[in-house]
Parts: sequence; structure tokens; C-alpha cells
Amino acid sequence: MSAPDLILVAAYVSLGAELVCFPISSEASVAHLVGGVGSPSSPALDAARRAALARRVAQYLLPTAVCVALFLLPLLVTFAPSTRPYAAPWTAASMVWPGLSLVVVGRVITFGSVLQLRRARRLRQLPGGMFRWSRNPGLVGMFVMYFGLCLAVGGPWLWLGAPLYFANMHARVRLEESDLDLRFGDAWREYTFRAPRYLPVRRVR
Repeated sequence: MSAPDLILVAAYVSLGAELVCFPISSEASVAHLVGGVGSPSSPALDAARRAALARRVAQYLLPTAVCVALFLLPLLVTFAPSTRPYAAPWTAASMVWPGLSLVVVGRVITFGSVLQLRRARRLRQLPGGMFRWSRNPGLVGMFVMYFGLCLAVGGPWLWLGAPLYFANMHARVRLEESDLDLRFGDAWREYTFRAPRYLPVRRVR
């Protein structure tokens, strides 16, 4: 296995360890949205849970399943190179290392934000650290990782799936934030005024 392959696999191992050992519960998880379960929450989140089952499956389960498949595509190409002509025919060798660099940066951002968020939840307070600059640094890290995968592995499927992944996660964030607004009230609204949703750039707030 080449050095780029080892780095890619290590990134996925770290992601798996994060999901298993450091899970972050969410009222807007697929299980809560499709299963219609969860504690009483904001009108928007409650309405999403009460929608018709077919709509919930189409709006939350299927897009998430497609996104999971997209994230697994780089592993498929790594462990089954014969699939590359079909899974990632548009590969530029010059983009592999820049892409892997973004994958590593994305993992560092996301994992660091997870640790900070878990600590804040234990203390029952709004998080600090990276959360002073972004309300969703973990998701920013995942976006960076996804873009890095697009560069390192190639297209067209990862590139074509990018809008779906970003839109799916953005919709989930809006539901989560409606729940946080209900729970934390003025403290949350003051926080949203200080920290942008994603990046400290006016047009990306």
C-alpha cells in the first residue's frame, strides 16, 4: 500500500474511532428524524419528525445513505484499484497530496471540535475554543475533508455528490440550531450574533 493510501486509510480509521468512541448525539439525527423520536423540541424539528414517513425517508434517509456511499468511495478505490476506472476515472496525480493535506486538516478540525463540544456538554454550557469562530467547526472540518477527498481521489462522483452532501448537512444544522435556540434562548441568540454558522466571512455566515 502506498503512502497516500496509508494516509487515507488512517483518516478513515480516525473518523471511525471518533464515531464509535466519541459520539455526539443530535436531536436532528437520521434516527430521530426518520423514526420520529426525540425529546420535545422546536416547532421546526417537531414538524420534521411528524412529517409523513415517505417524506422523511426521501428527505433525510436517502440523501444520508447516498452521502455515506460517497464517503466510502475513496476506500473502495483504495482497496479495489480495479474499480478506479468506474469510481474515479478523473484522477489528477498532482492533486493527490494537496487533497490528502486537506483531508488531514479536516480531520484535525473535526476531532478537536468534538472534544471541545463534549467538554461543554459535560459542563452544560456553550462551547469555547474553535466554537468562538464557528458555530459548527466539526462540520467545517468534514467539508474540508470532503473537498480534500474530491481532489485526492478524483471525479466525477465525489464532485457531483458535493452539493447533495453540503445541502443535506446544512438542512440538518438548521434543525439542530432551532432546537438550541429553544433550549438556550437569549444566550444562544447572543452567541449566534458573535459566531457565524460556518466561517468568519460575512458572505458565509
